[in-house]
Amino acid sequence: MIMTGGKTHKNLQYSIRLLRLRDWWDKWLHLAGAAFLFWIDSGRIGITEGKFIAYIAAVIFLLIGGYAMNAAADFPQDRGAGRTDPPQQKHSLILSIVSLVIGLILILIITNEALPLMITAATILLGLEYSLLPMRFKERGIWGPITGSVIQKPALFLIFIAILSVWNWLSLILLAWLFFSSMLGMLGHQVLDYKNDLKTGVHTFAVRYSPRLALILSIVFAALISMTIMVPLIFYSFLKALTIMCLLVVCSSVYAIKGLKSIKKIREAVSHKNSSTFTYPSYPNLE
Repeated sequence: MIMTGGKTHKNLQYSIRLLRLRDWWDKWLHLAGAAFLFWIDSGRIGITEGKFIAYIAAVIFLLIGGYAMNAAADFPQDRGAGRTDPPQQKHSLILSIVSLVIGLILILIITNEALPLMITAATILLGLEYSLLPMRFKERGIWGPITGSVIQKPALFLIFIAILSVWNWLSLILLAWLFFSSMLGMLGHQVLDYKNDLKTGVHTFAVRYSPRLALILSIVFAALISMTIMVPLIFYSFLKALTIMCLLVVCSSVYAIKGLKSIKKIREAVSHKNSSTFTYPSYPNLE
């Protein structure tokens, strides 16, 4: 019985690593909050409660699919660097394909309009190219954070805007906030993961140009987030603007908490002696 319990616990841990839950839960939180606010503000135009839940589920599957593919692409480097028991490459590939297909099917269930389906397909393709050849944007300097940030949140939210077919100031504010928060999260993650990426040969923006520069840009995007949160005061009444601002502040606090918890690791990365070390990457073979 003890052995069975230990095996179950080990399988559960493996499943969590395979799903990469720790990497995308905050992205889902931001997208769910933004979508709910926009849906309510739009008078629930276009989709019912059931279809709204289906959209939230589609976001989860699309995020799982993107992160699982990234894990599969990085598997040879992770294994070569001796990372402890990473999920198997084939498991990540299968999970990625299945999750992306389910995400697309859910969007098809919600709408048969061309624009949201085109955005969904483009997001999936761009997400794959973030990790895979021939582009592998992940290792192409500043295009890595930009591409990753677009597909993590703004593109997924753009699908929802297209489904509702409501284009207003709130949609622009939320898109800007999602992009800036994605850039902050992407660059911040590269700083925190700098030593591992350097060790495994994953040449992110932080590895190419130093974690110090990535940290400076993170601070810039944190400032842009603060400015974006104040923008609703320009276009809406005080009470409505306050409602929007409170949601954005609560969701944005995730990064403040993460940053405070990671101060030591950030300092270690920024002061690392090999921060300027760079060799051209050898891309992983997924065949």
